[in-house]
Amino acid sequence: MSATLVSSDGWYPGGWRARPARQMPVYGDQSALRSVEQRLSGAATVVGTAEAMRLRAAMAELAEGRGFLLQGGDCAESFDDPVAEQVASIVGLFDRMADRLRPSLNGPLIEIARIAGQFAKPRSAMAETHEGITLPAYRGDIVNGADFDVHSREPDPQRMIRAHMQSVGTAASLAAARDWGRPIYTSHEALLLPYEEALTRRDGTGRWWASSGHMLWLGDRTRQLDGAHVEYLRGIENVVGVKCGPTLGTDELMRLVDRLDPANQAGKLVLIGRFGARRIGEALPPLLRAGKREGRKLVWIIDPMHGNTISGKRKVRRIPDILAEVDAFFAIARAENLHGAGIHLEMSGLDVTECLGGRGPASIDELERNWQTACDPRLNRTQAIDLAAHVADLLA
Repeated sequence: MSATLVSSDGWYPGGWRARPARQMPVYGDQSALRSVEQRLSGAATVVGTAEAMRLRAAMAELAEGRGFLLQGGDCAESFDDPVAEQVASIVGLFDRMADRLRPSLNGPLIEIARIAGQFAKPRSAMAETHEGITLPAYRGDIVNGADFDVHSREPDPQRMIRAHMQSVGTAASLAAARDWGRPIYTSHEALLLPYEEALTRRDGTGRWWASSGHMLWLGDRTRQLDGAHVEYLRGIENVVGVKCGPTLGTDELMRLVDRLDPANQAGKLVLIGRFGARRIGEALPPLLRAGKREGRKLVWIIDPMHGNTISGKRKVRRIPDILAEVDAFFAIARAENLHGAGIHLEMSGLDVTECLGGRGPASIDELERNWQTACDPRLNRTQAIDLAAHVADLLA
């Protein structure tokens, strides 16, 4: 690595390779992987640096206690998604939710979609077994296929090329659907590091930016302080999210914050709670107090989806549990005299039947009626709009 490409603190885009990397696929053809990485390193950016800088500036207001972040979209994008229809659907949903939220806000509404890069998925198990046959787990279309056969489940680096091409088209369609006076930014989990490294670009001042999305987040399964994902994310200038689950302690959180944002920049870090309705009451307050005690300029939002998932034949998420965690989050933030700055949802602009309750399926048997997600259950259009109205009432 040339010294000219290394930051003053020793960071460079490929530095993660010297660290233990969890949730990463094992590619059988390393030469094919290197060829894809080289091709992507010279490919078009998915988003521009100026737009990512604009999001950083907007996030600073949230850190100061003004405004609200609405983040949401698909659990995982698919290569089969019709891009134009998908973008129109999510933009329409954001518009309807924004209409409910804006009258209750004391500042700007920032909108960020899980789109144009949300192709990789972390897995609890590395393999799946059906009828005595064991194959690698499905890790998202950027890694392998969902069909349960040997060919589909083999990790294929060429899939990164297709994911990049679709992401470029999706981001362009999203920008065309909204003018930059009221943008919808893009975001995804920074999980597949060869892809992220190849799309990292340096600006004219020597700072590094992820050009794969405006905001990237660190998953609850990959937040090891000495791990590859933390090492990569600490060096980029983009807004960085950190998923905070119930096993995250205050000491670990503060070490992560120090590692990812040593300069304590307002709005640089978005902490995304995902505790579950039963555990948020004990897990969240110590974390809020630790950040406040250290004088950290953090943005706290709530993901009421991932901590309220019951696994079985179908994963089940219930609207009462989702609402209970949302209610608890804003009540706890208010009690701690901190700004509850937003919500992070898995949601669809379609009338899917994936979450129980509200204006959705009333029983588990009804989930089959229009279950379309590749991984986790999403709120349907009416459930998402109703949740936005519920949050608006809490804020008012």
